[in-house]
Amino acid sequence: MSDWVTRRRRRFPSDRWGTLTCRAVRDDGPGVRSFLLTPSDGSRVEHDPGQFLTFRIETPGGTVERCYTIASSAARDGGVEITVKRQPGAASGVLHDVMTIGATIEAFGPSGRFGPVAWPGETHALIAAGSGVTPMLSILRTAADRGIDLDAVLVQVAPTVADLIAGDELAVLSRCLPRLLVTRIATRAAGQVRPDAAMLTRIVPDMAARTVLCCGPQGFMEMVRGAARDAGVPPDRYGEESFDFSSPETEITPGTDAPLRRITFARTGRAFDCAETTTILGAVRAAGLPLPSSCARGLCGTCKTFKHSGEVVMAHEGGIRQREIDRGFILPCVSRPLTDIVLDC
Repeated sequence: MSDWVTRRRRRFPSDRWGTLTCRAVRDDGPGVRSFLLTPSDGSRVEHDPGQFLTFRIETPGGTVERCYTIASSAARDGGVEITVKRQPGAASGVLHDVMTIGATIEAFGPSGRFGPVAWPGETHALIAAGSGVTPMLSILRTAADRGIDLDAVLVQVAPTVADLIAGDELAVLSRCLPRLLVTRIATRAAGQVRPDAAMLTRIVPDMAARTVLCCGPQGFMEMVRGAARDAGVPPDRYGEESFDFSSPETEITPGTDAPLRRITFARTGRAFDCAETTTILGAVRAAGLPLPSSCARGLCGTCKTFKHSGEVVMAHEGGIRQREIDRGFILPCVSRPLTDIVLDC
């Protein structure tokens, strides 16, 4: 009976690891499973649509950290829902196999800068492939729950009709959001082809006037990124998110004569050394400290962190915007210290 009672709850901390309990599980397509997770301490989860959580998953090969986008509405703070497609490798398979009702998991966040809060605009084009539709679902569910008059085009791509996640719900959301236009593409259906730039231009002829948000595998995002650029979408109105990284950069290890720089976490006071030839993320991991990360090559933006002081050299692949760099943010996964560094961790 107590679960029905409305009560004041503290906020689930986004700057340290916490524990979530699985409250419900459902299958949402072939190899796709959704999990409702609530804070074990009864706190509330505040997040923006498009943000993600980083999870510690115990696998046969040891503990790994994986990022999954919050698919549920940001207007509902009692818990979060993630939708996970079983992929090659241990992490997602473990979630499918062991995350049953009552099971617990460690989580860090919410984190990330994706969605209409980070990429505002009067109109949006939401373009997703596979499970990349999950942040788009959070955006649409939030708009419906909050009565936002969202002007958006959703382009959802998957191999088969059965693989198109949330089909029945999208019909309901379209009724709640009259200015939402949904195009669903099953690439293996009879007579269908894989989407390309020309197809996207036909589906979204006014793309240049919209803020474009994209999520999906790397090849798909590269295609959408090029189509948006050719259509005239400026860089400050194009955002993407993906956690499908198959070939992260090899970590550079320090030589015996590499200068050491001191890295300090301002919030916790933890400090450790990092060679100038080693990424800060590599040194963080070597020190056994937590820092959410995913791609390790400067593309996803998962590890984006504010730098209070110090100088780094950073070679990223689009996971951070220039205005964020100007404000003092870095991507530790592709940043190497030139001086002692103080990070907001």
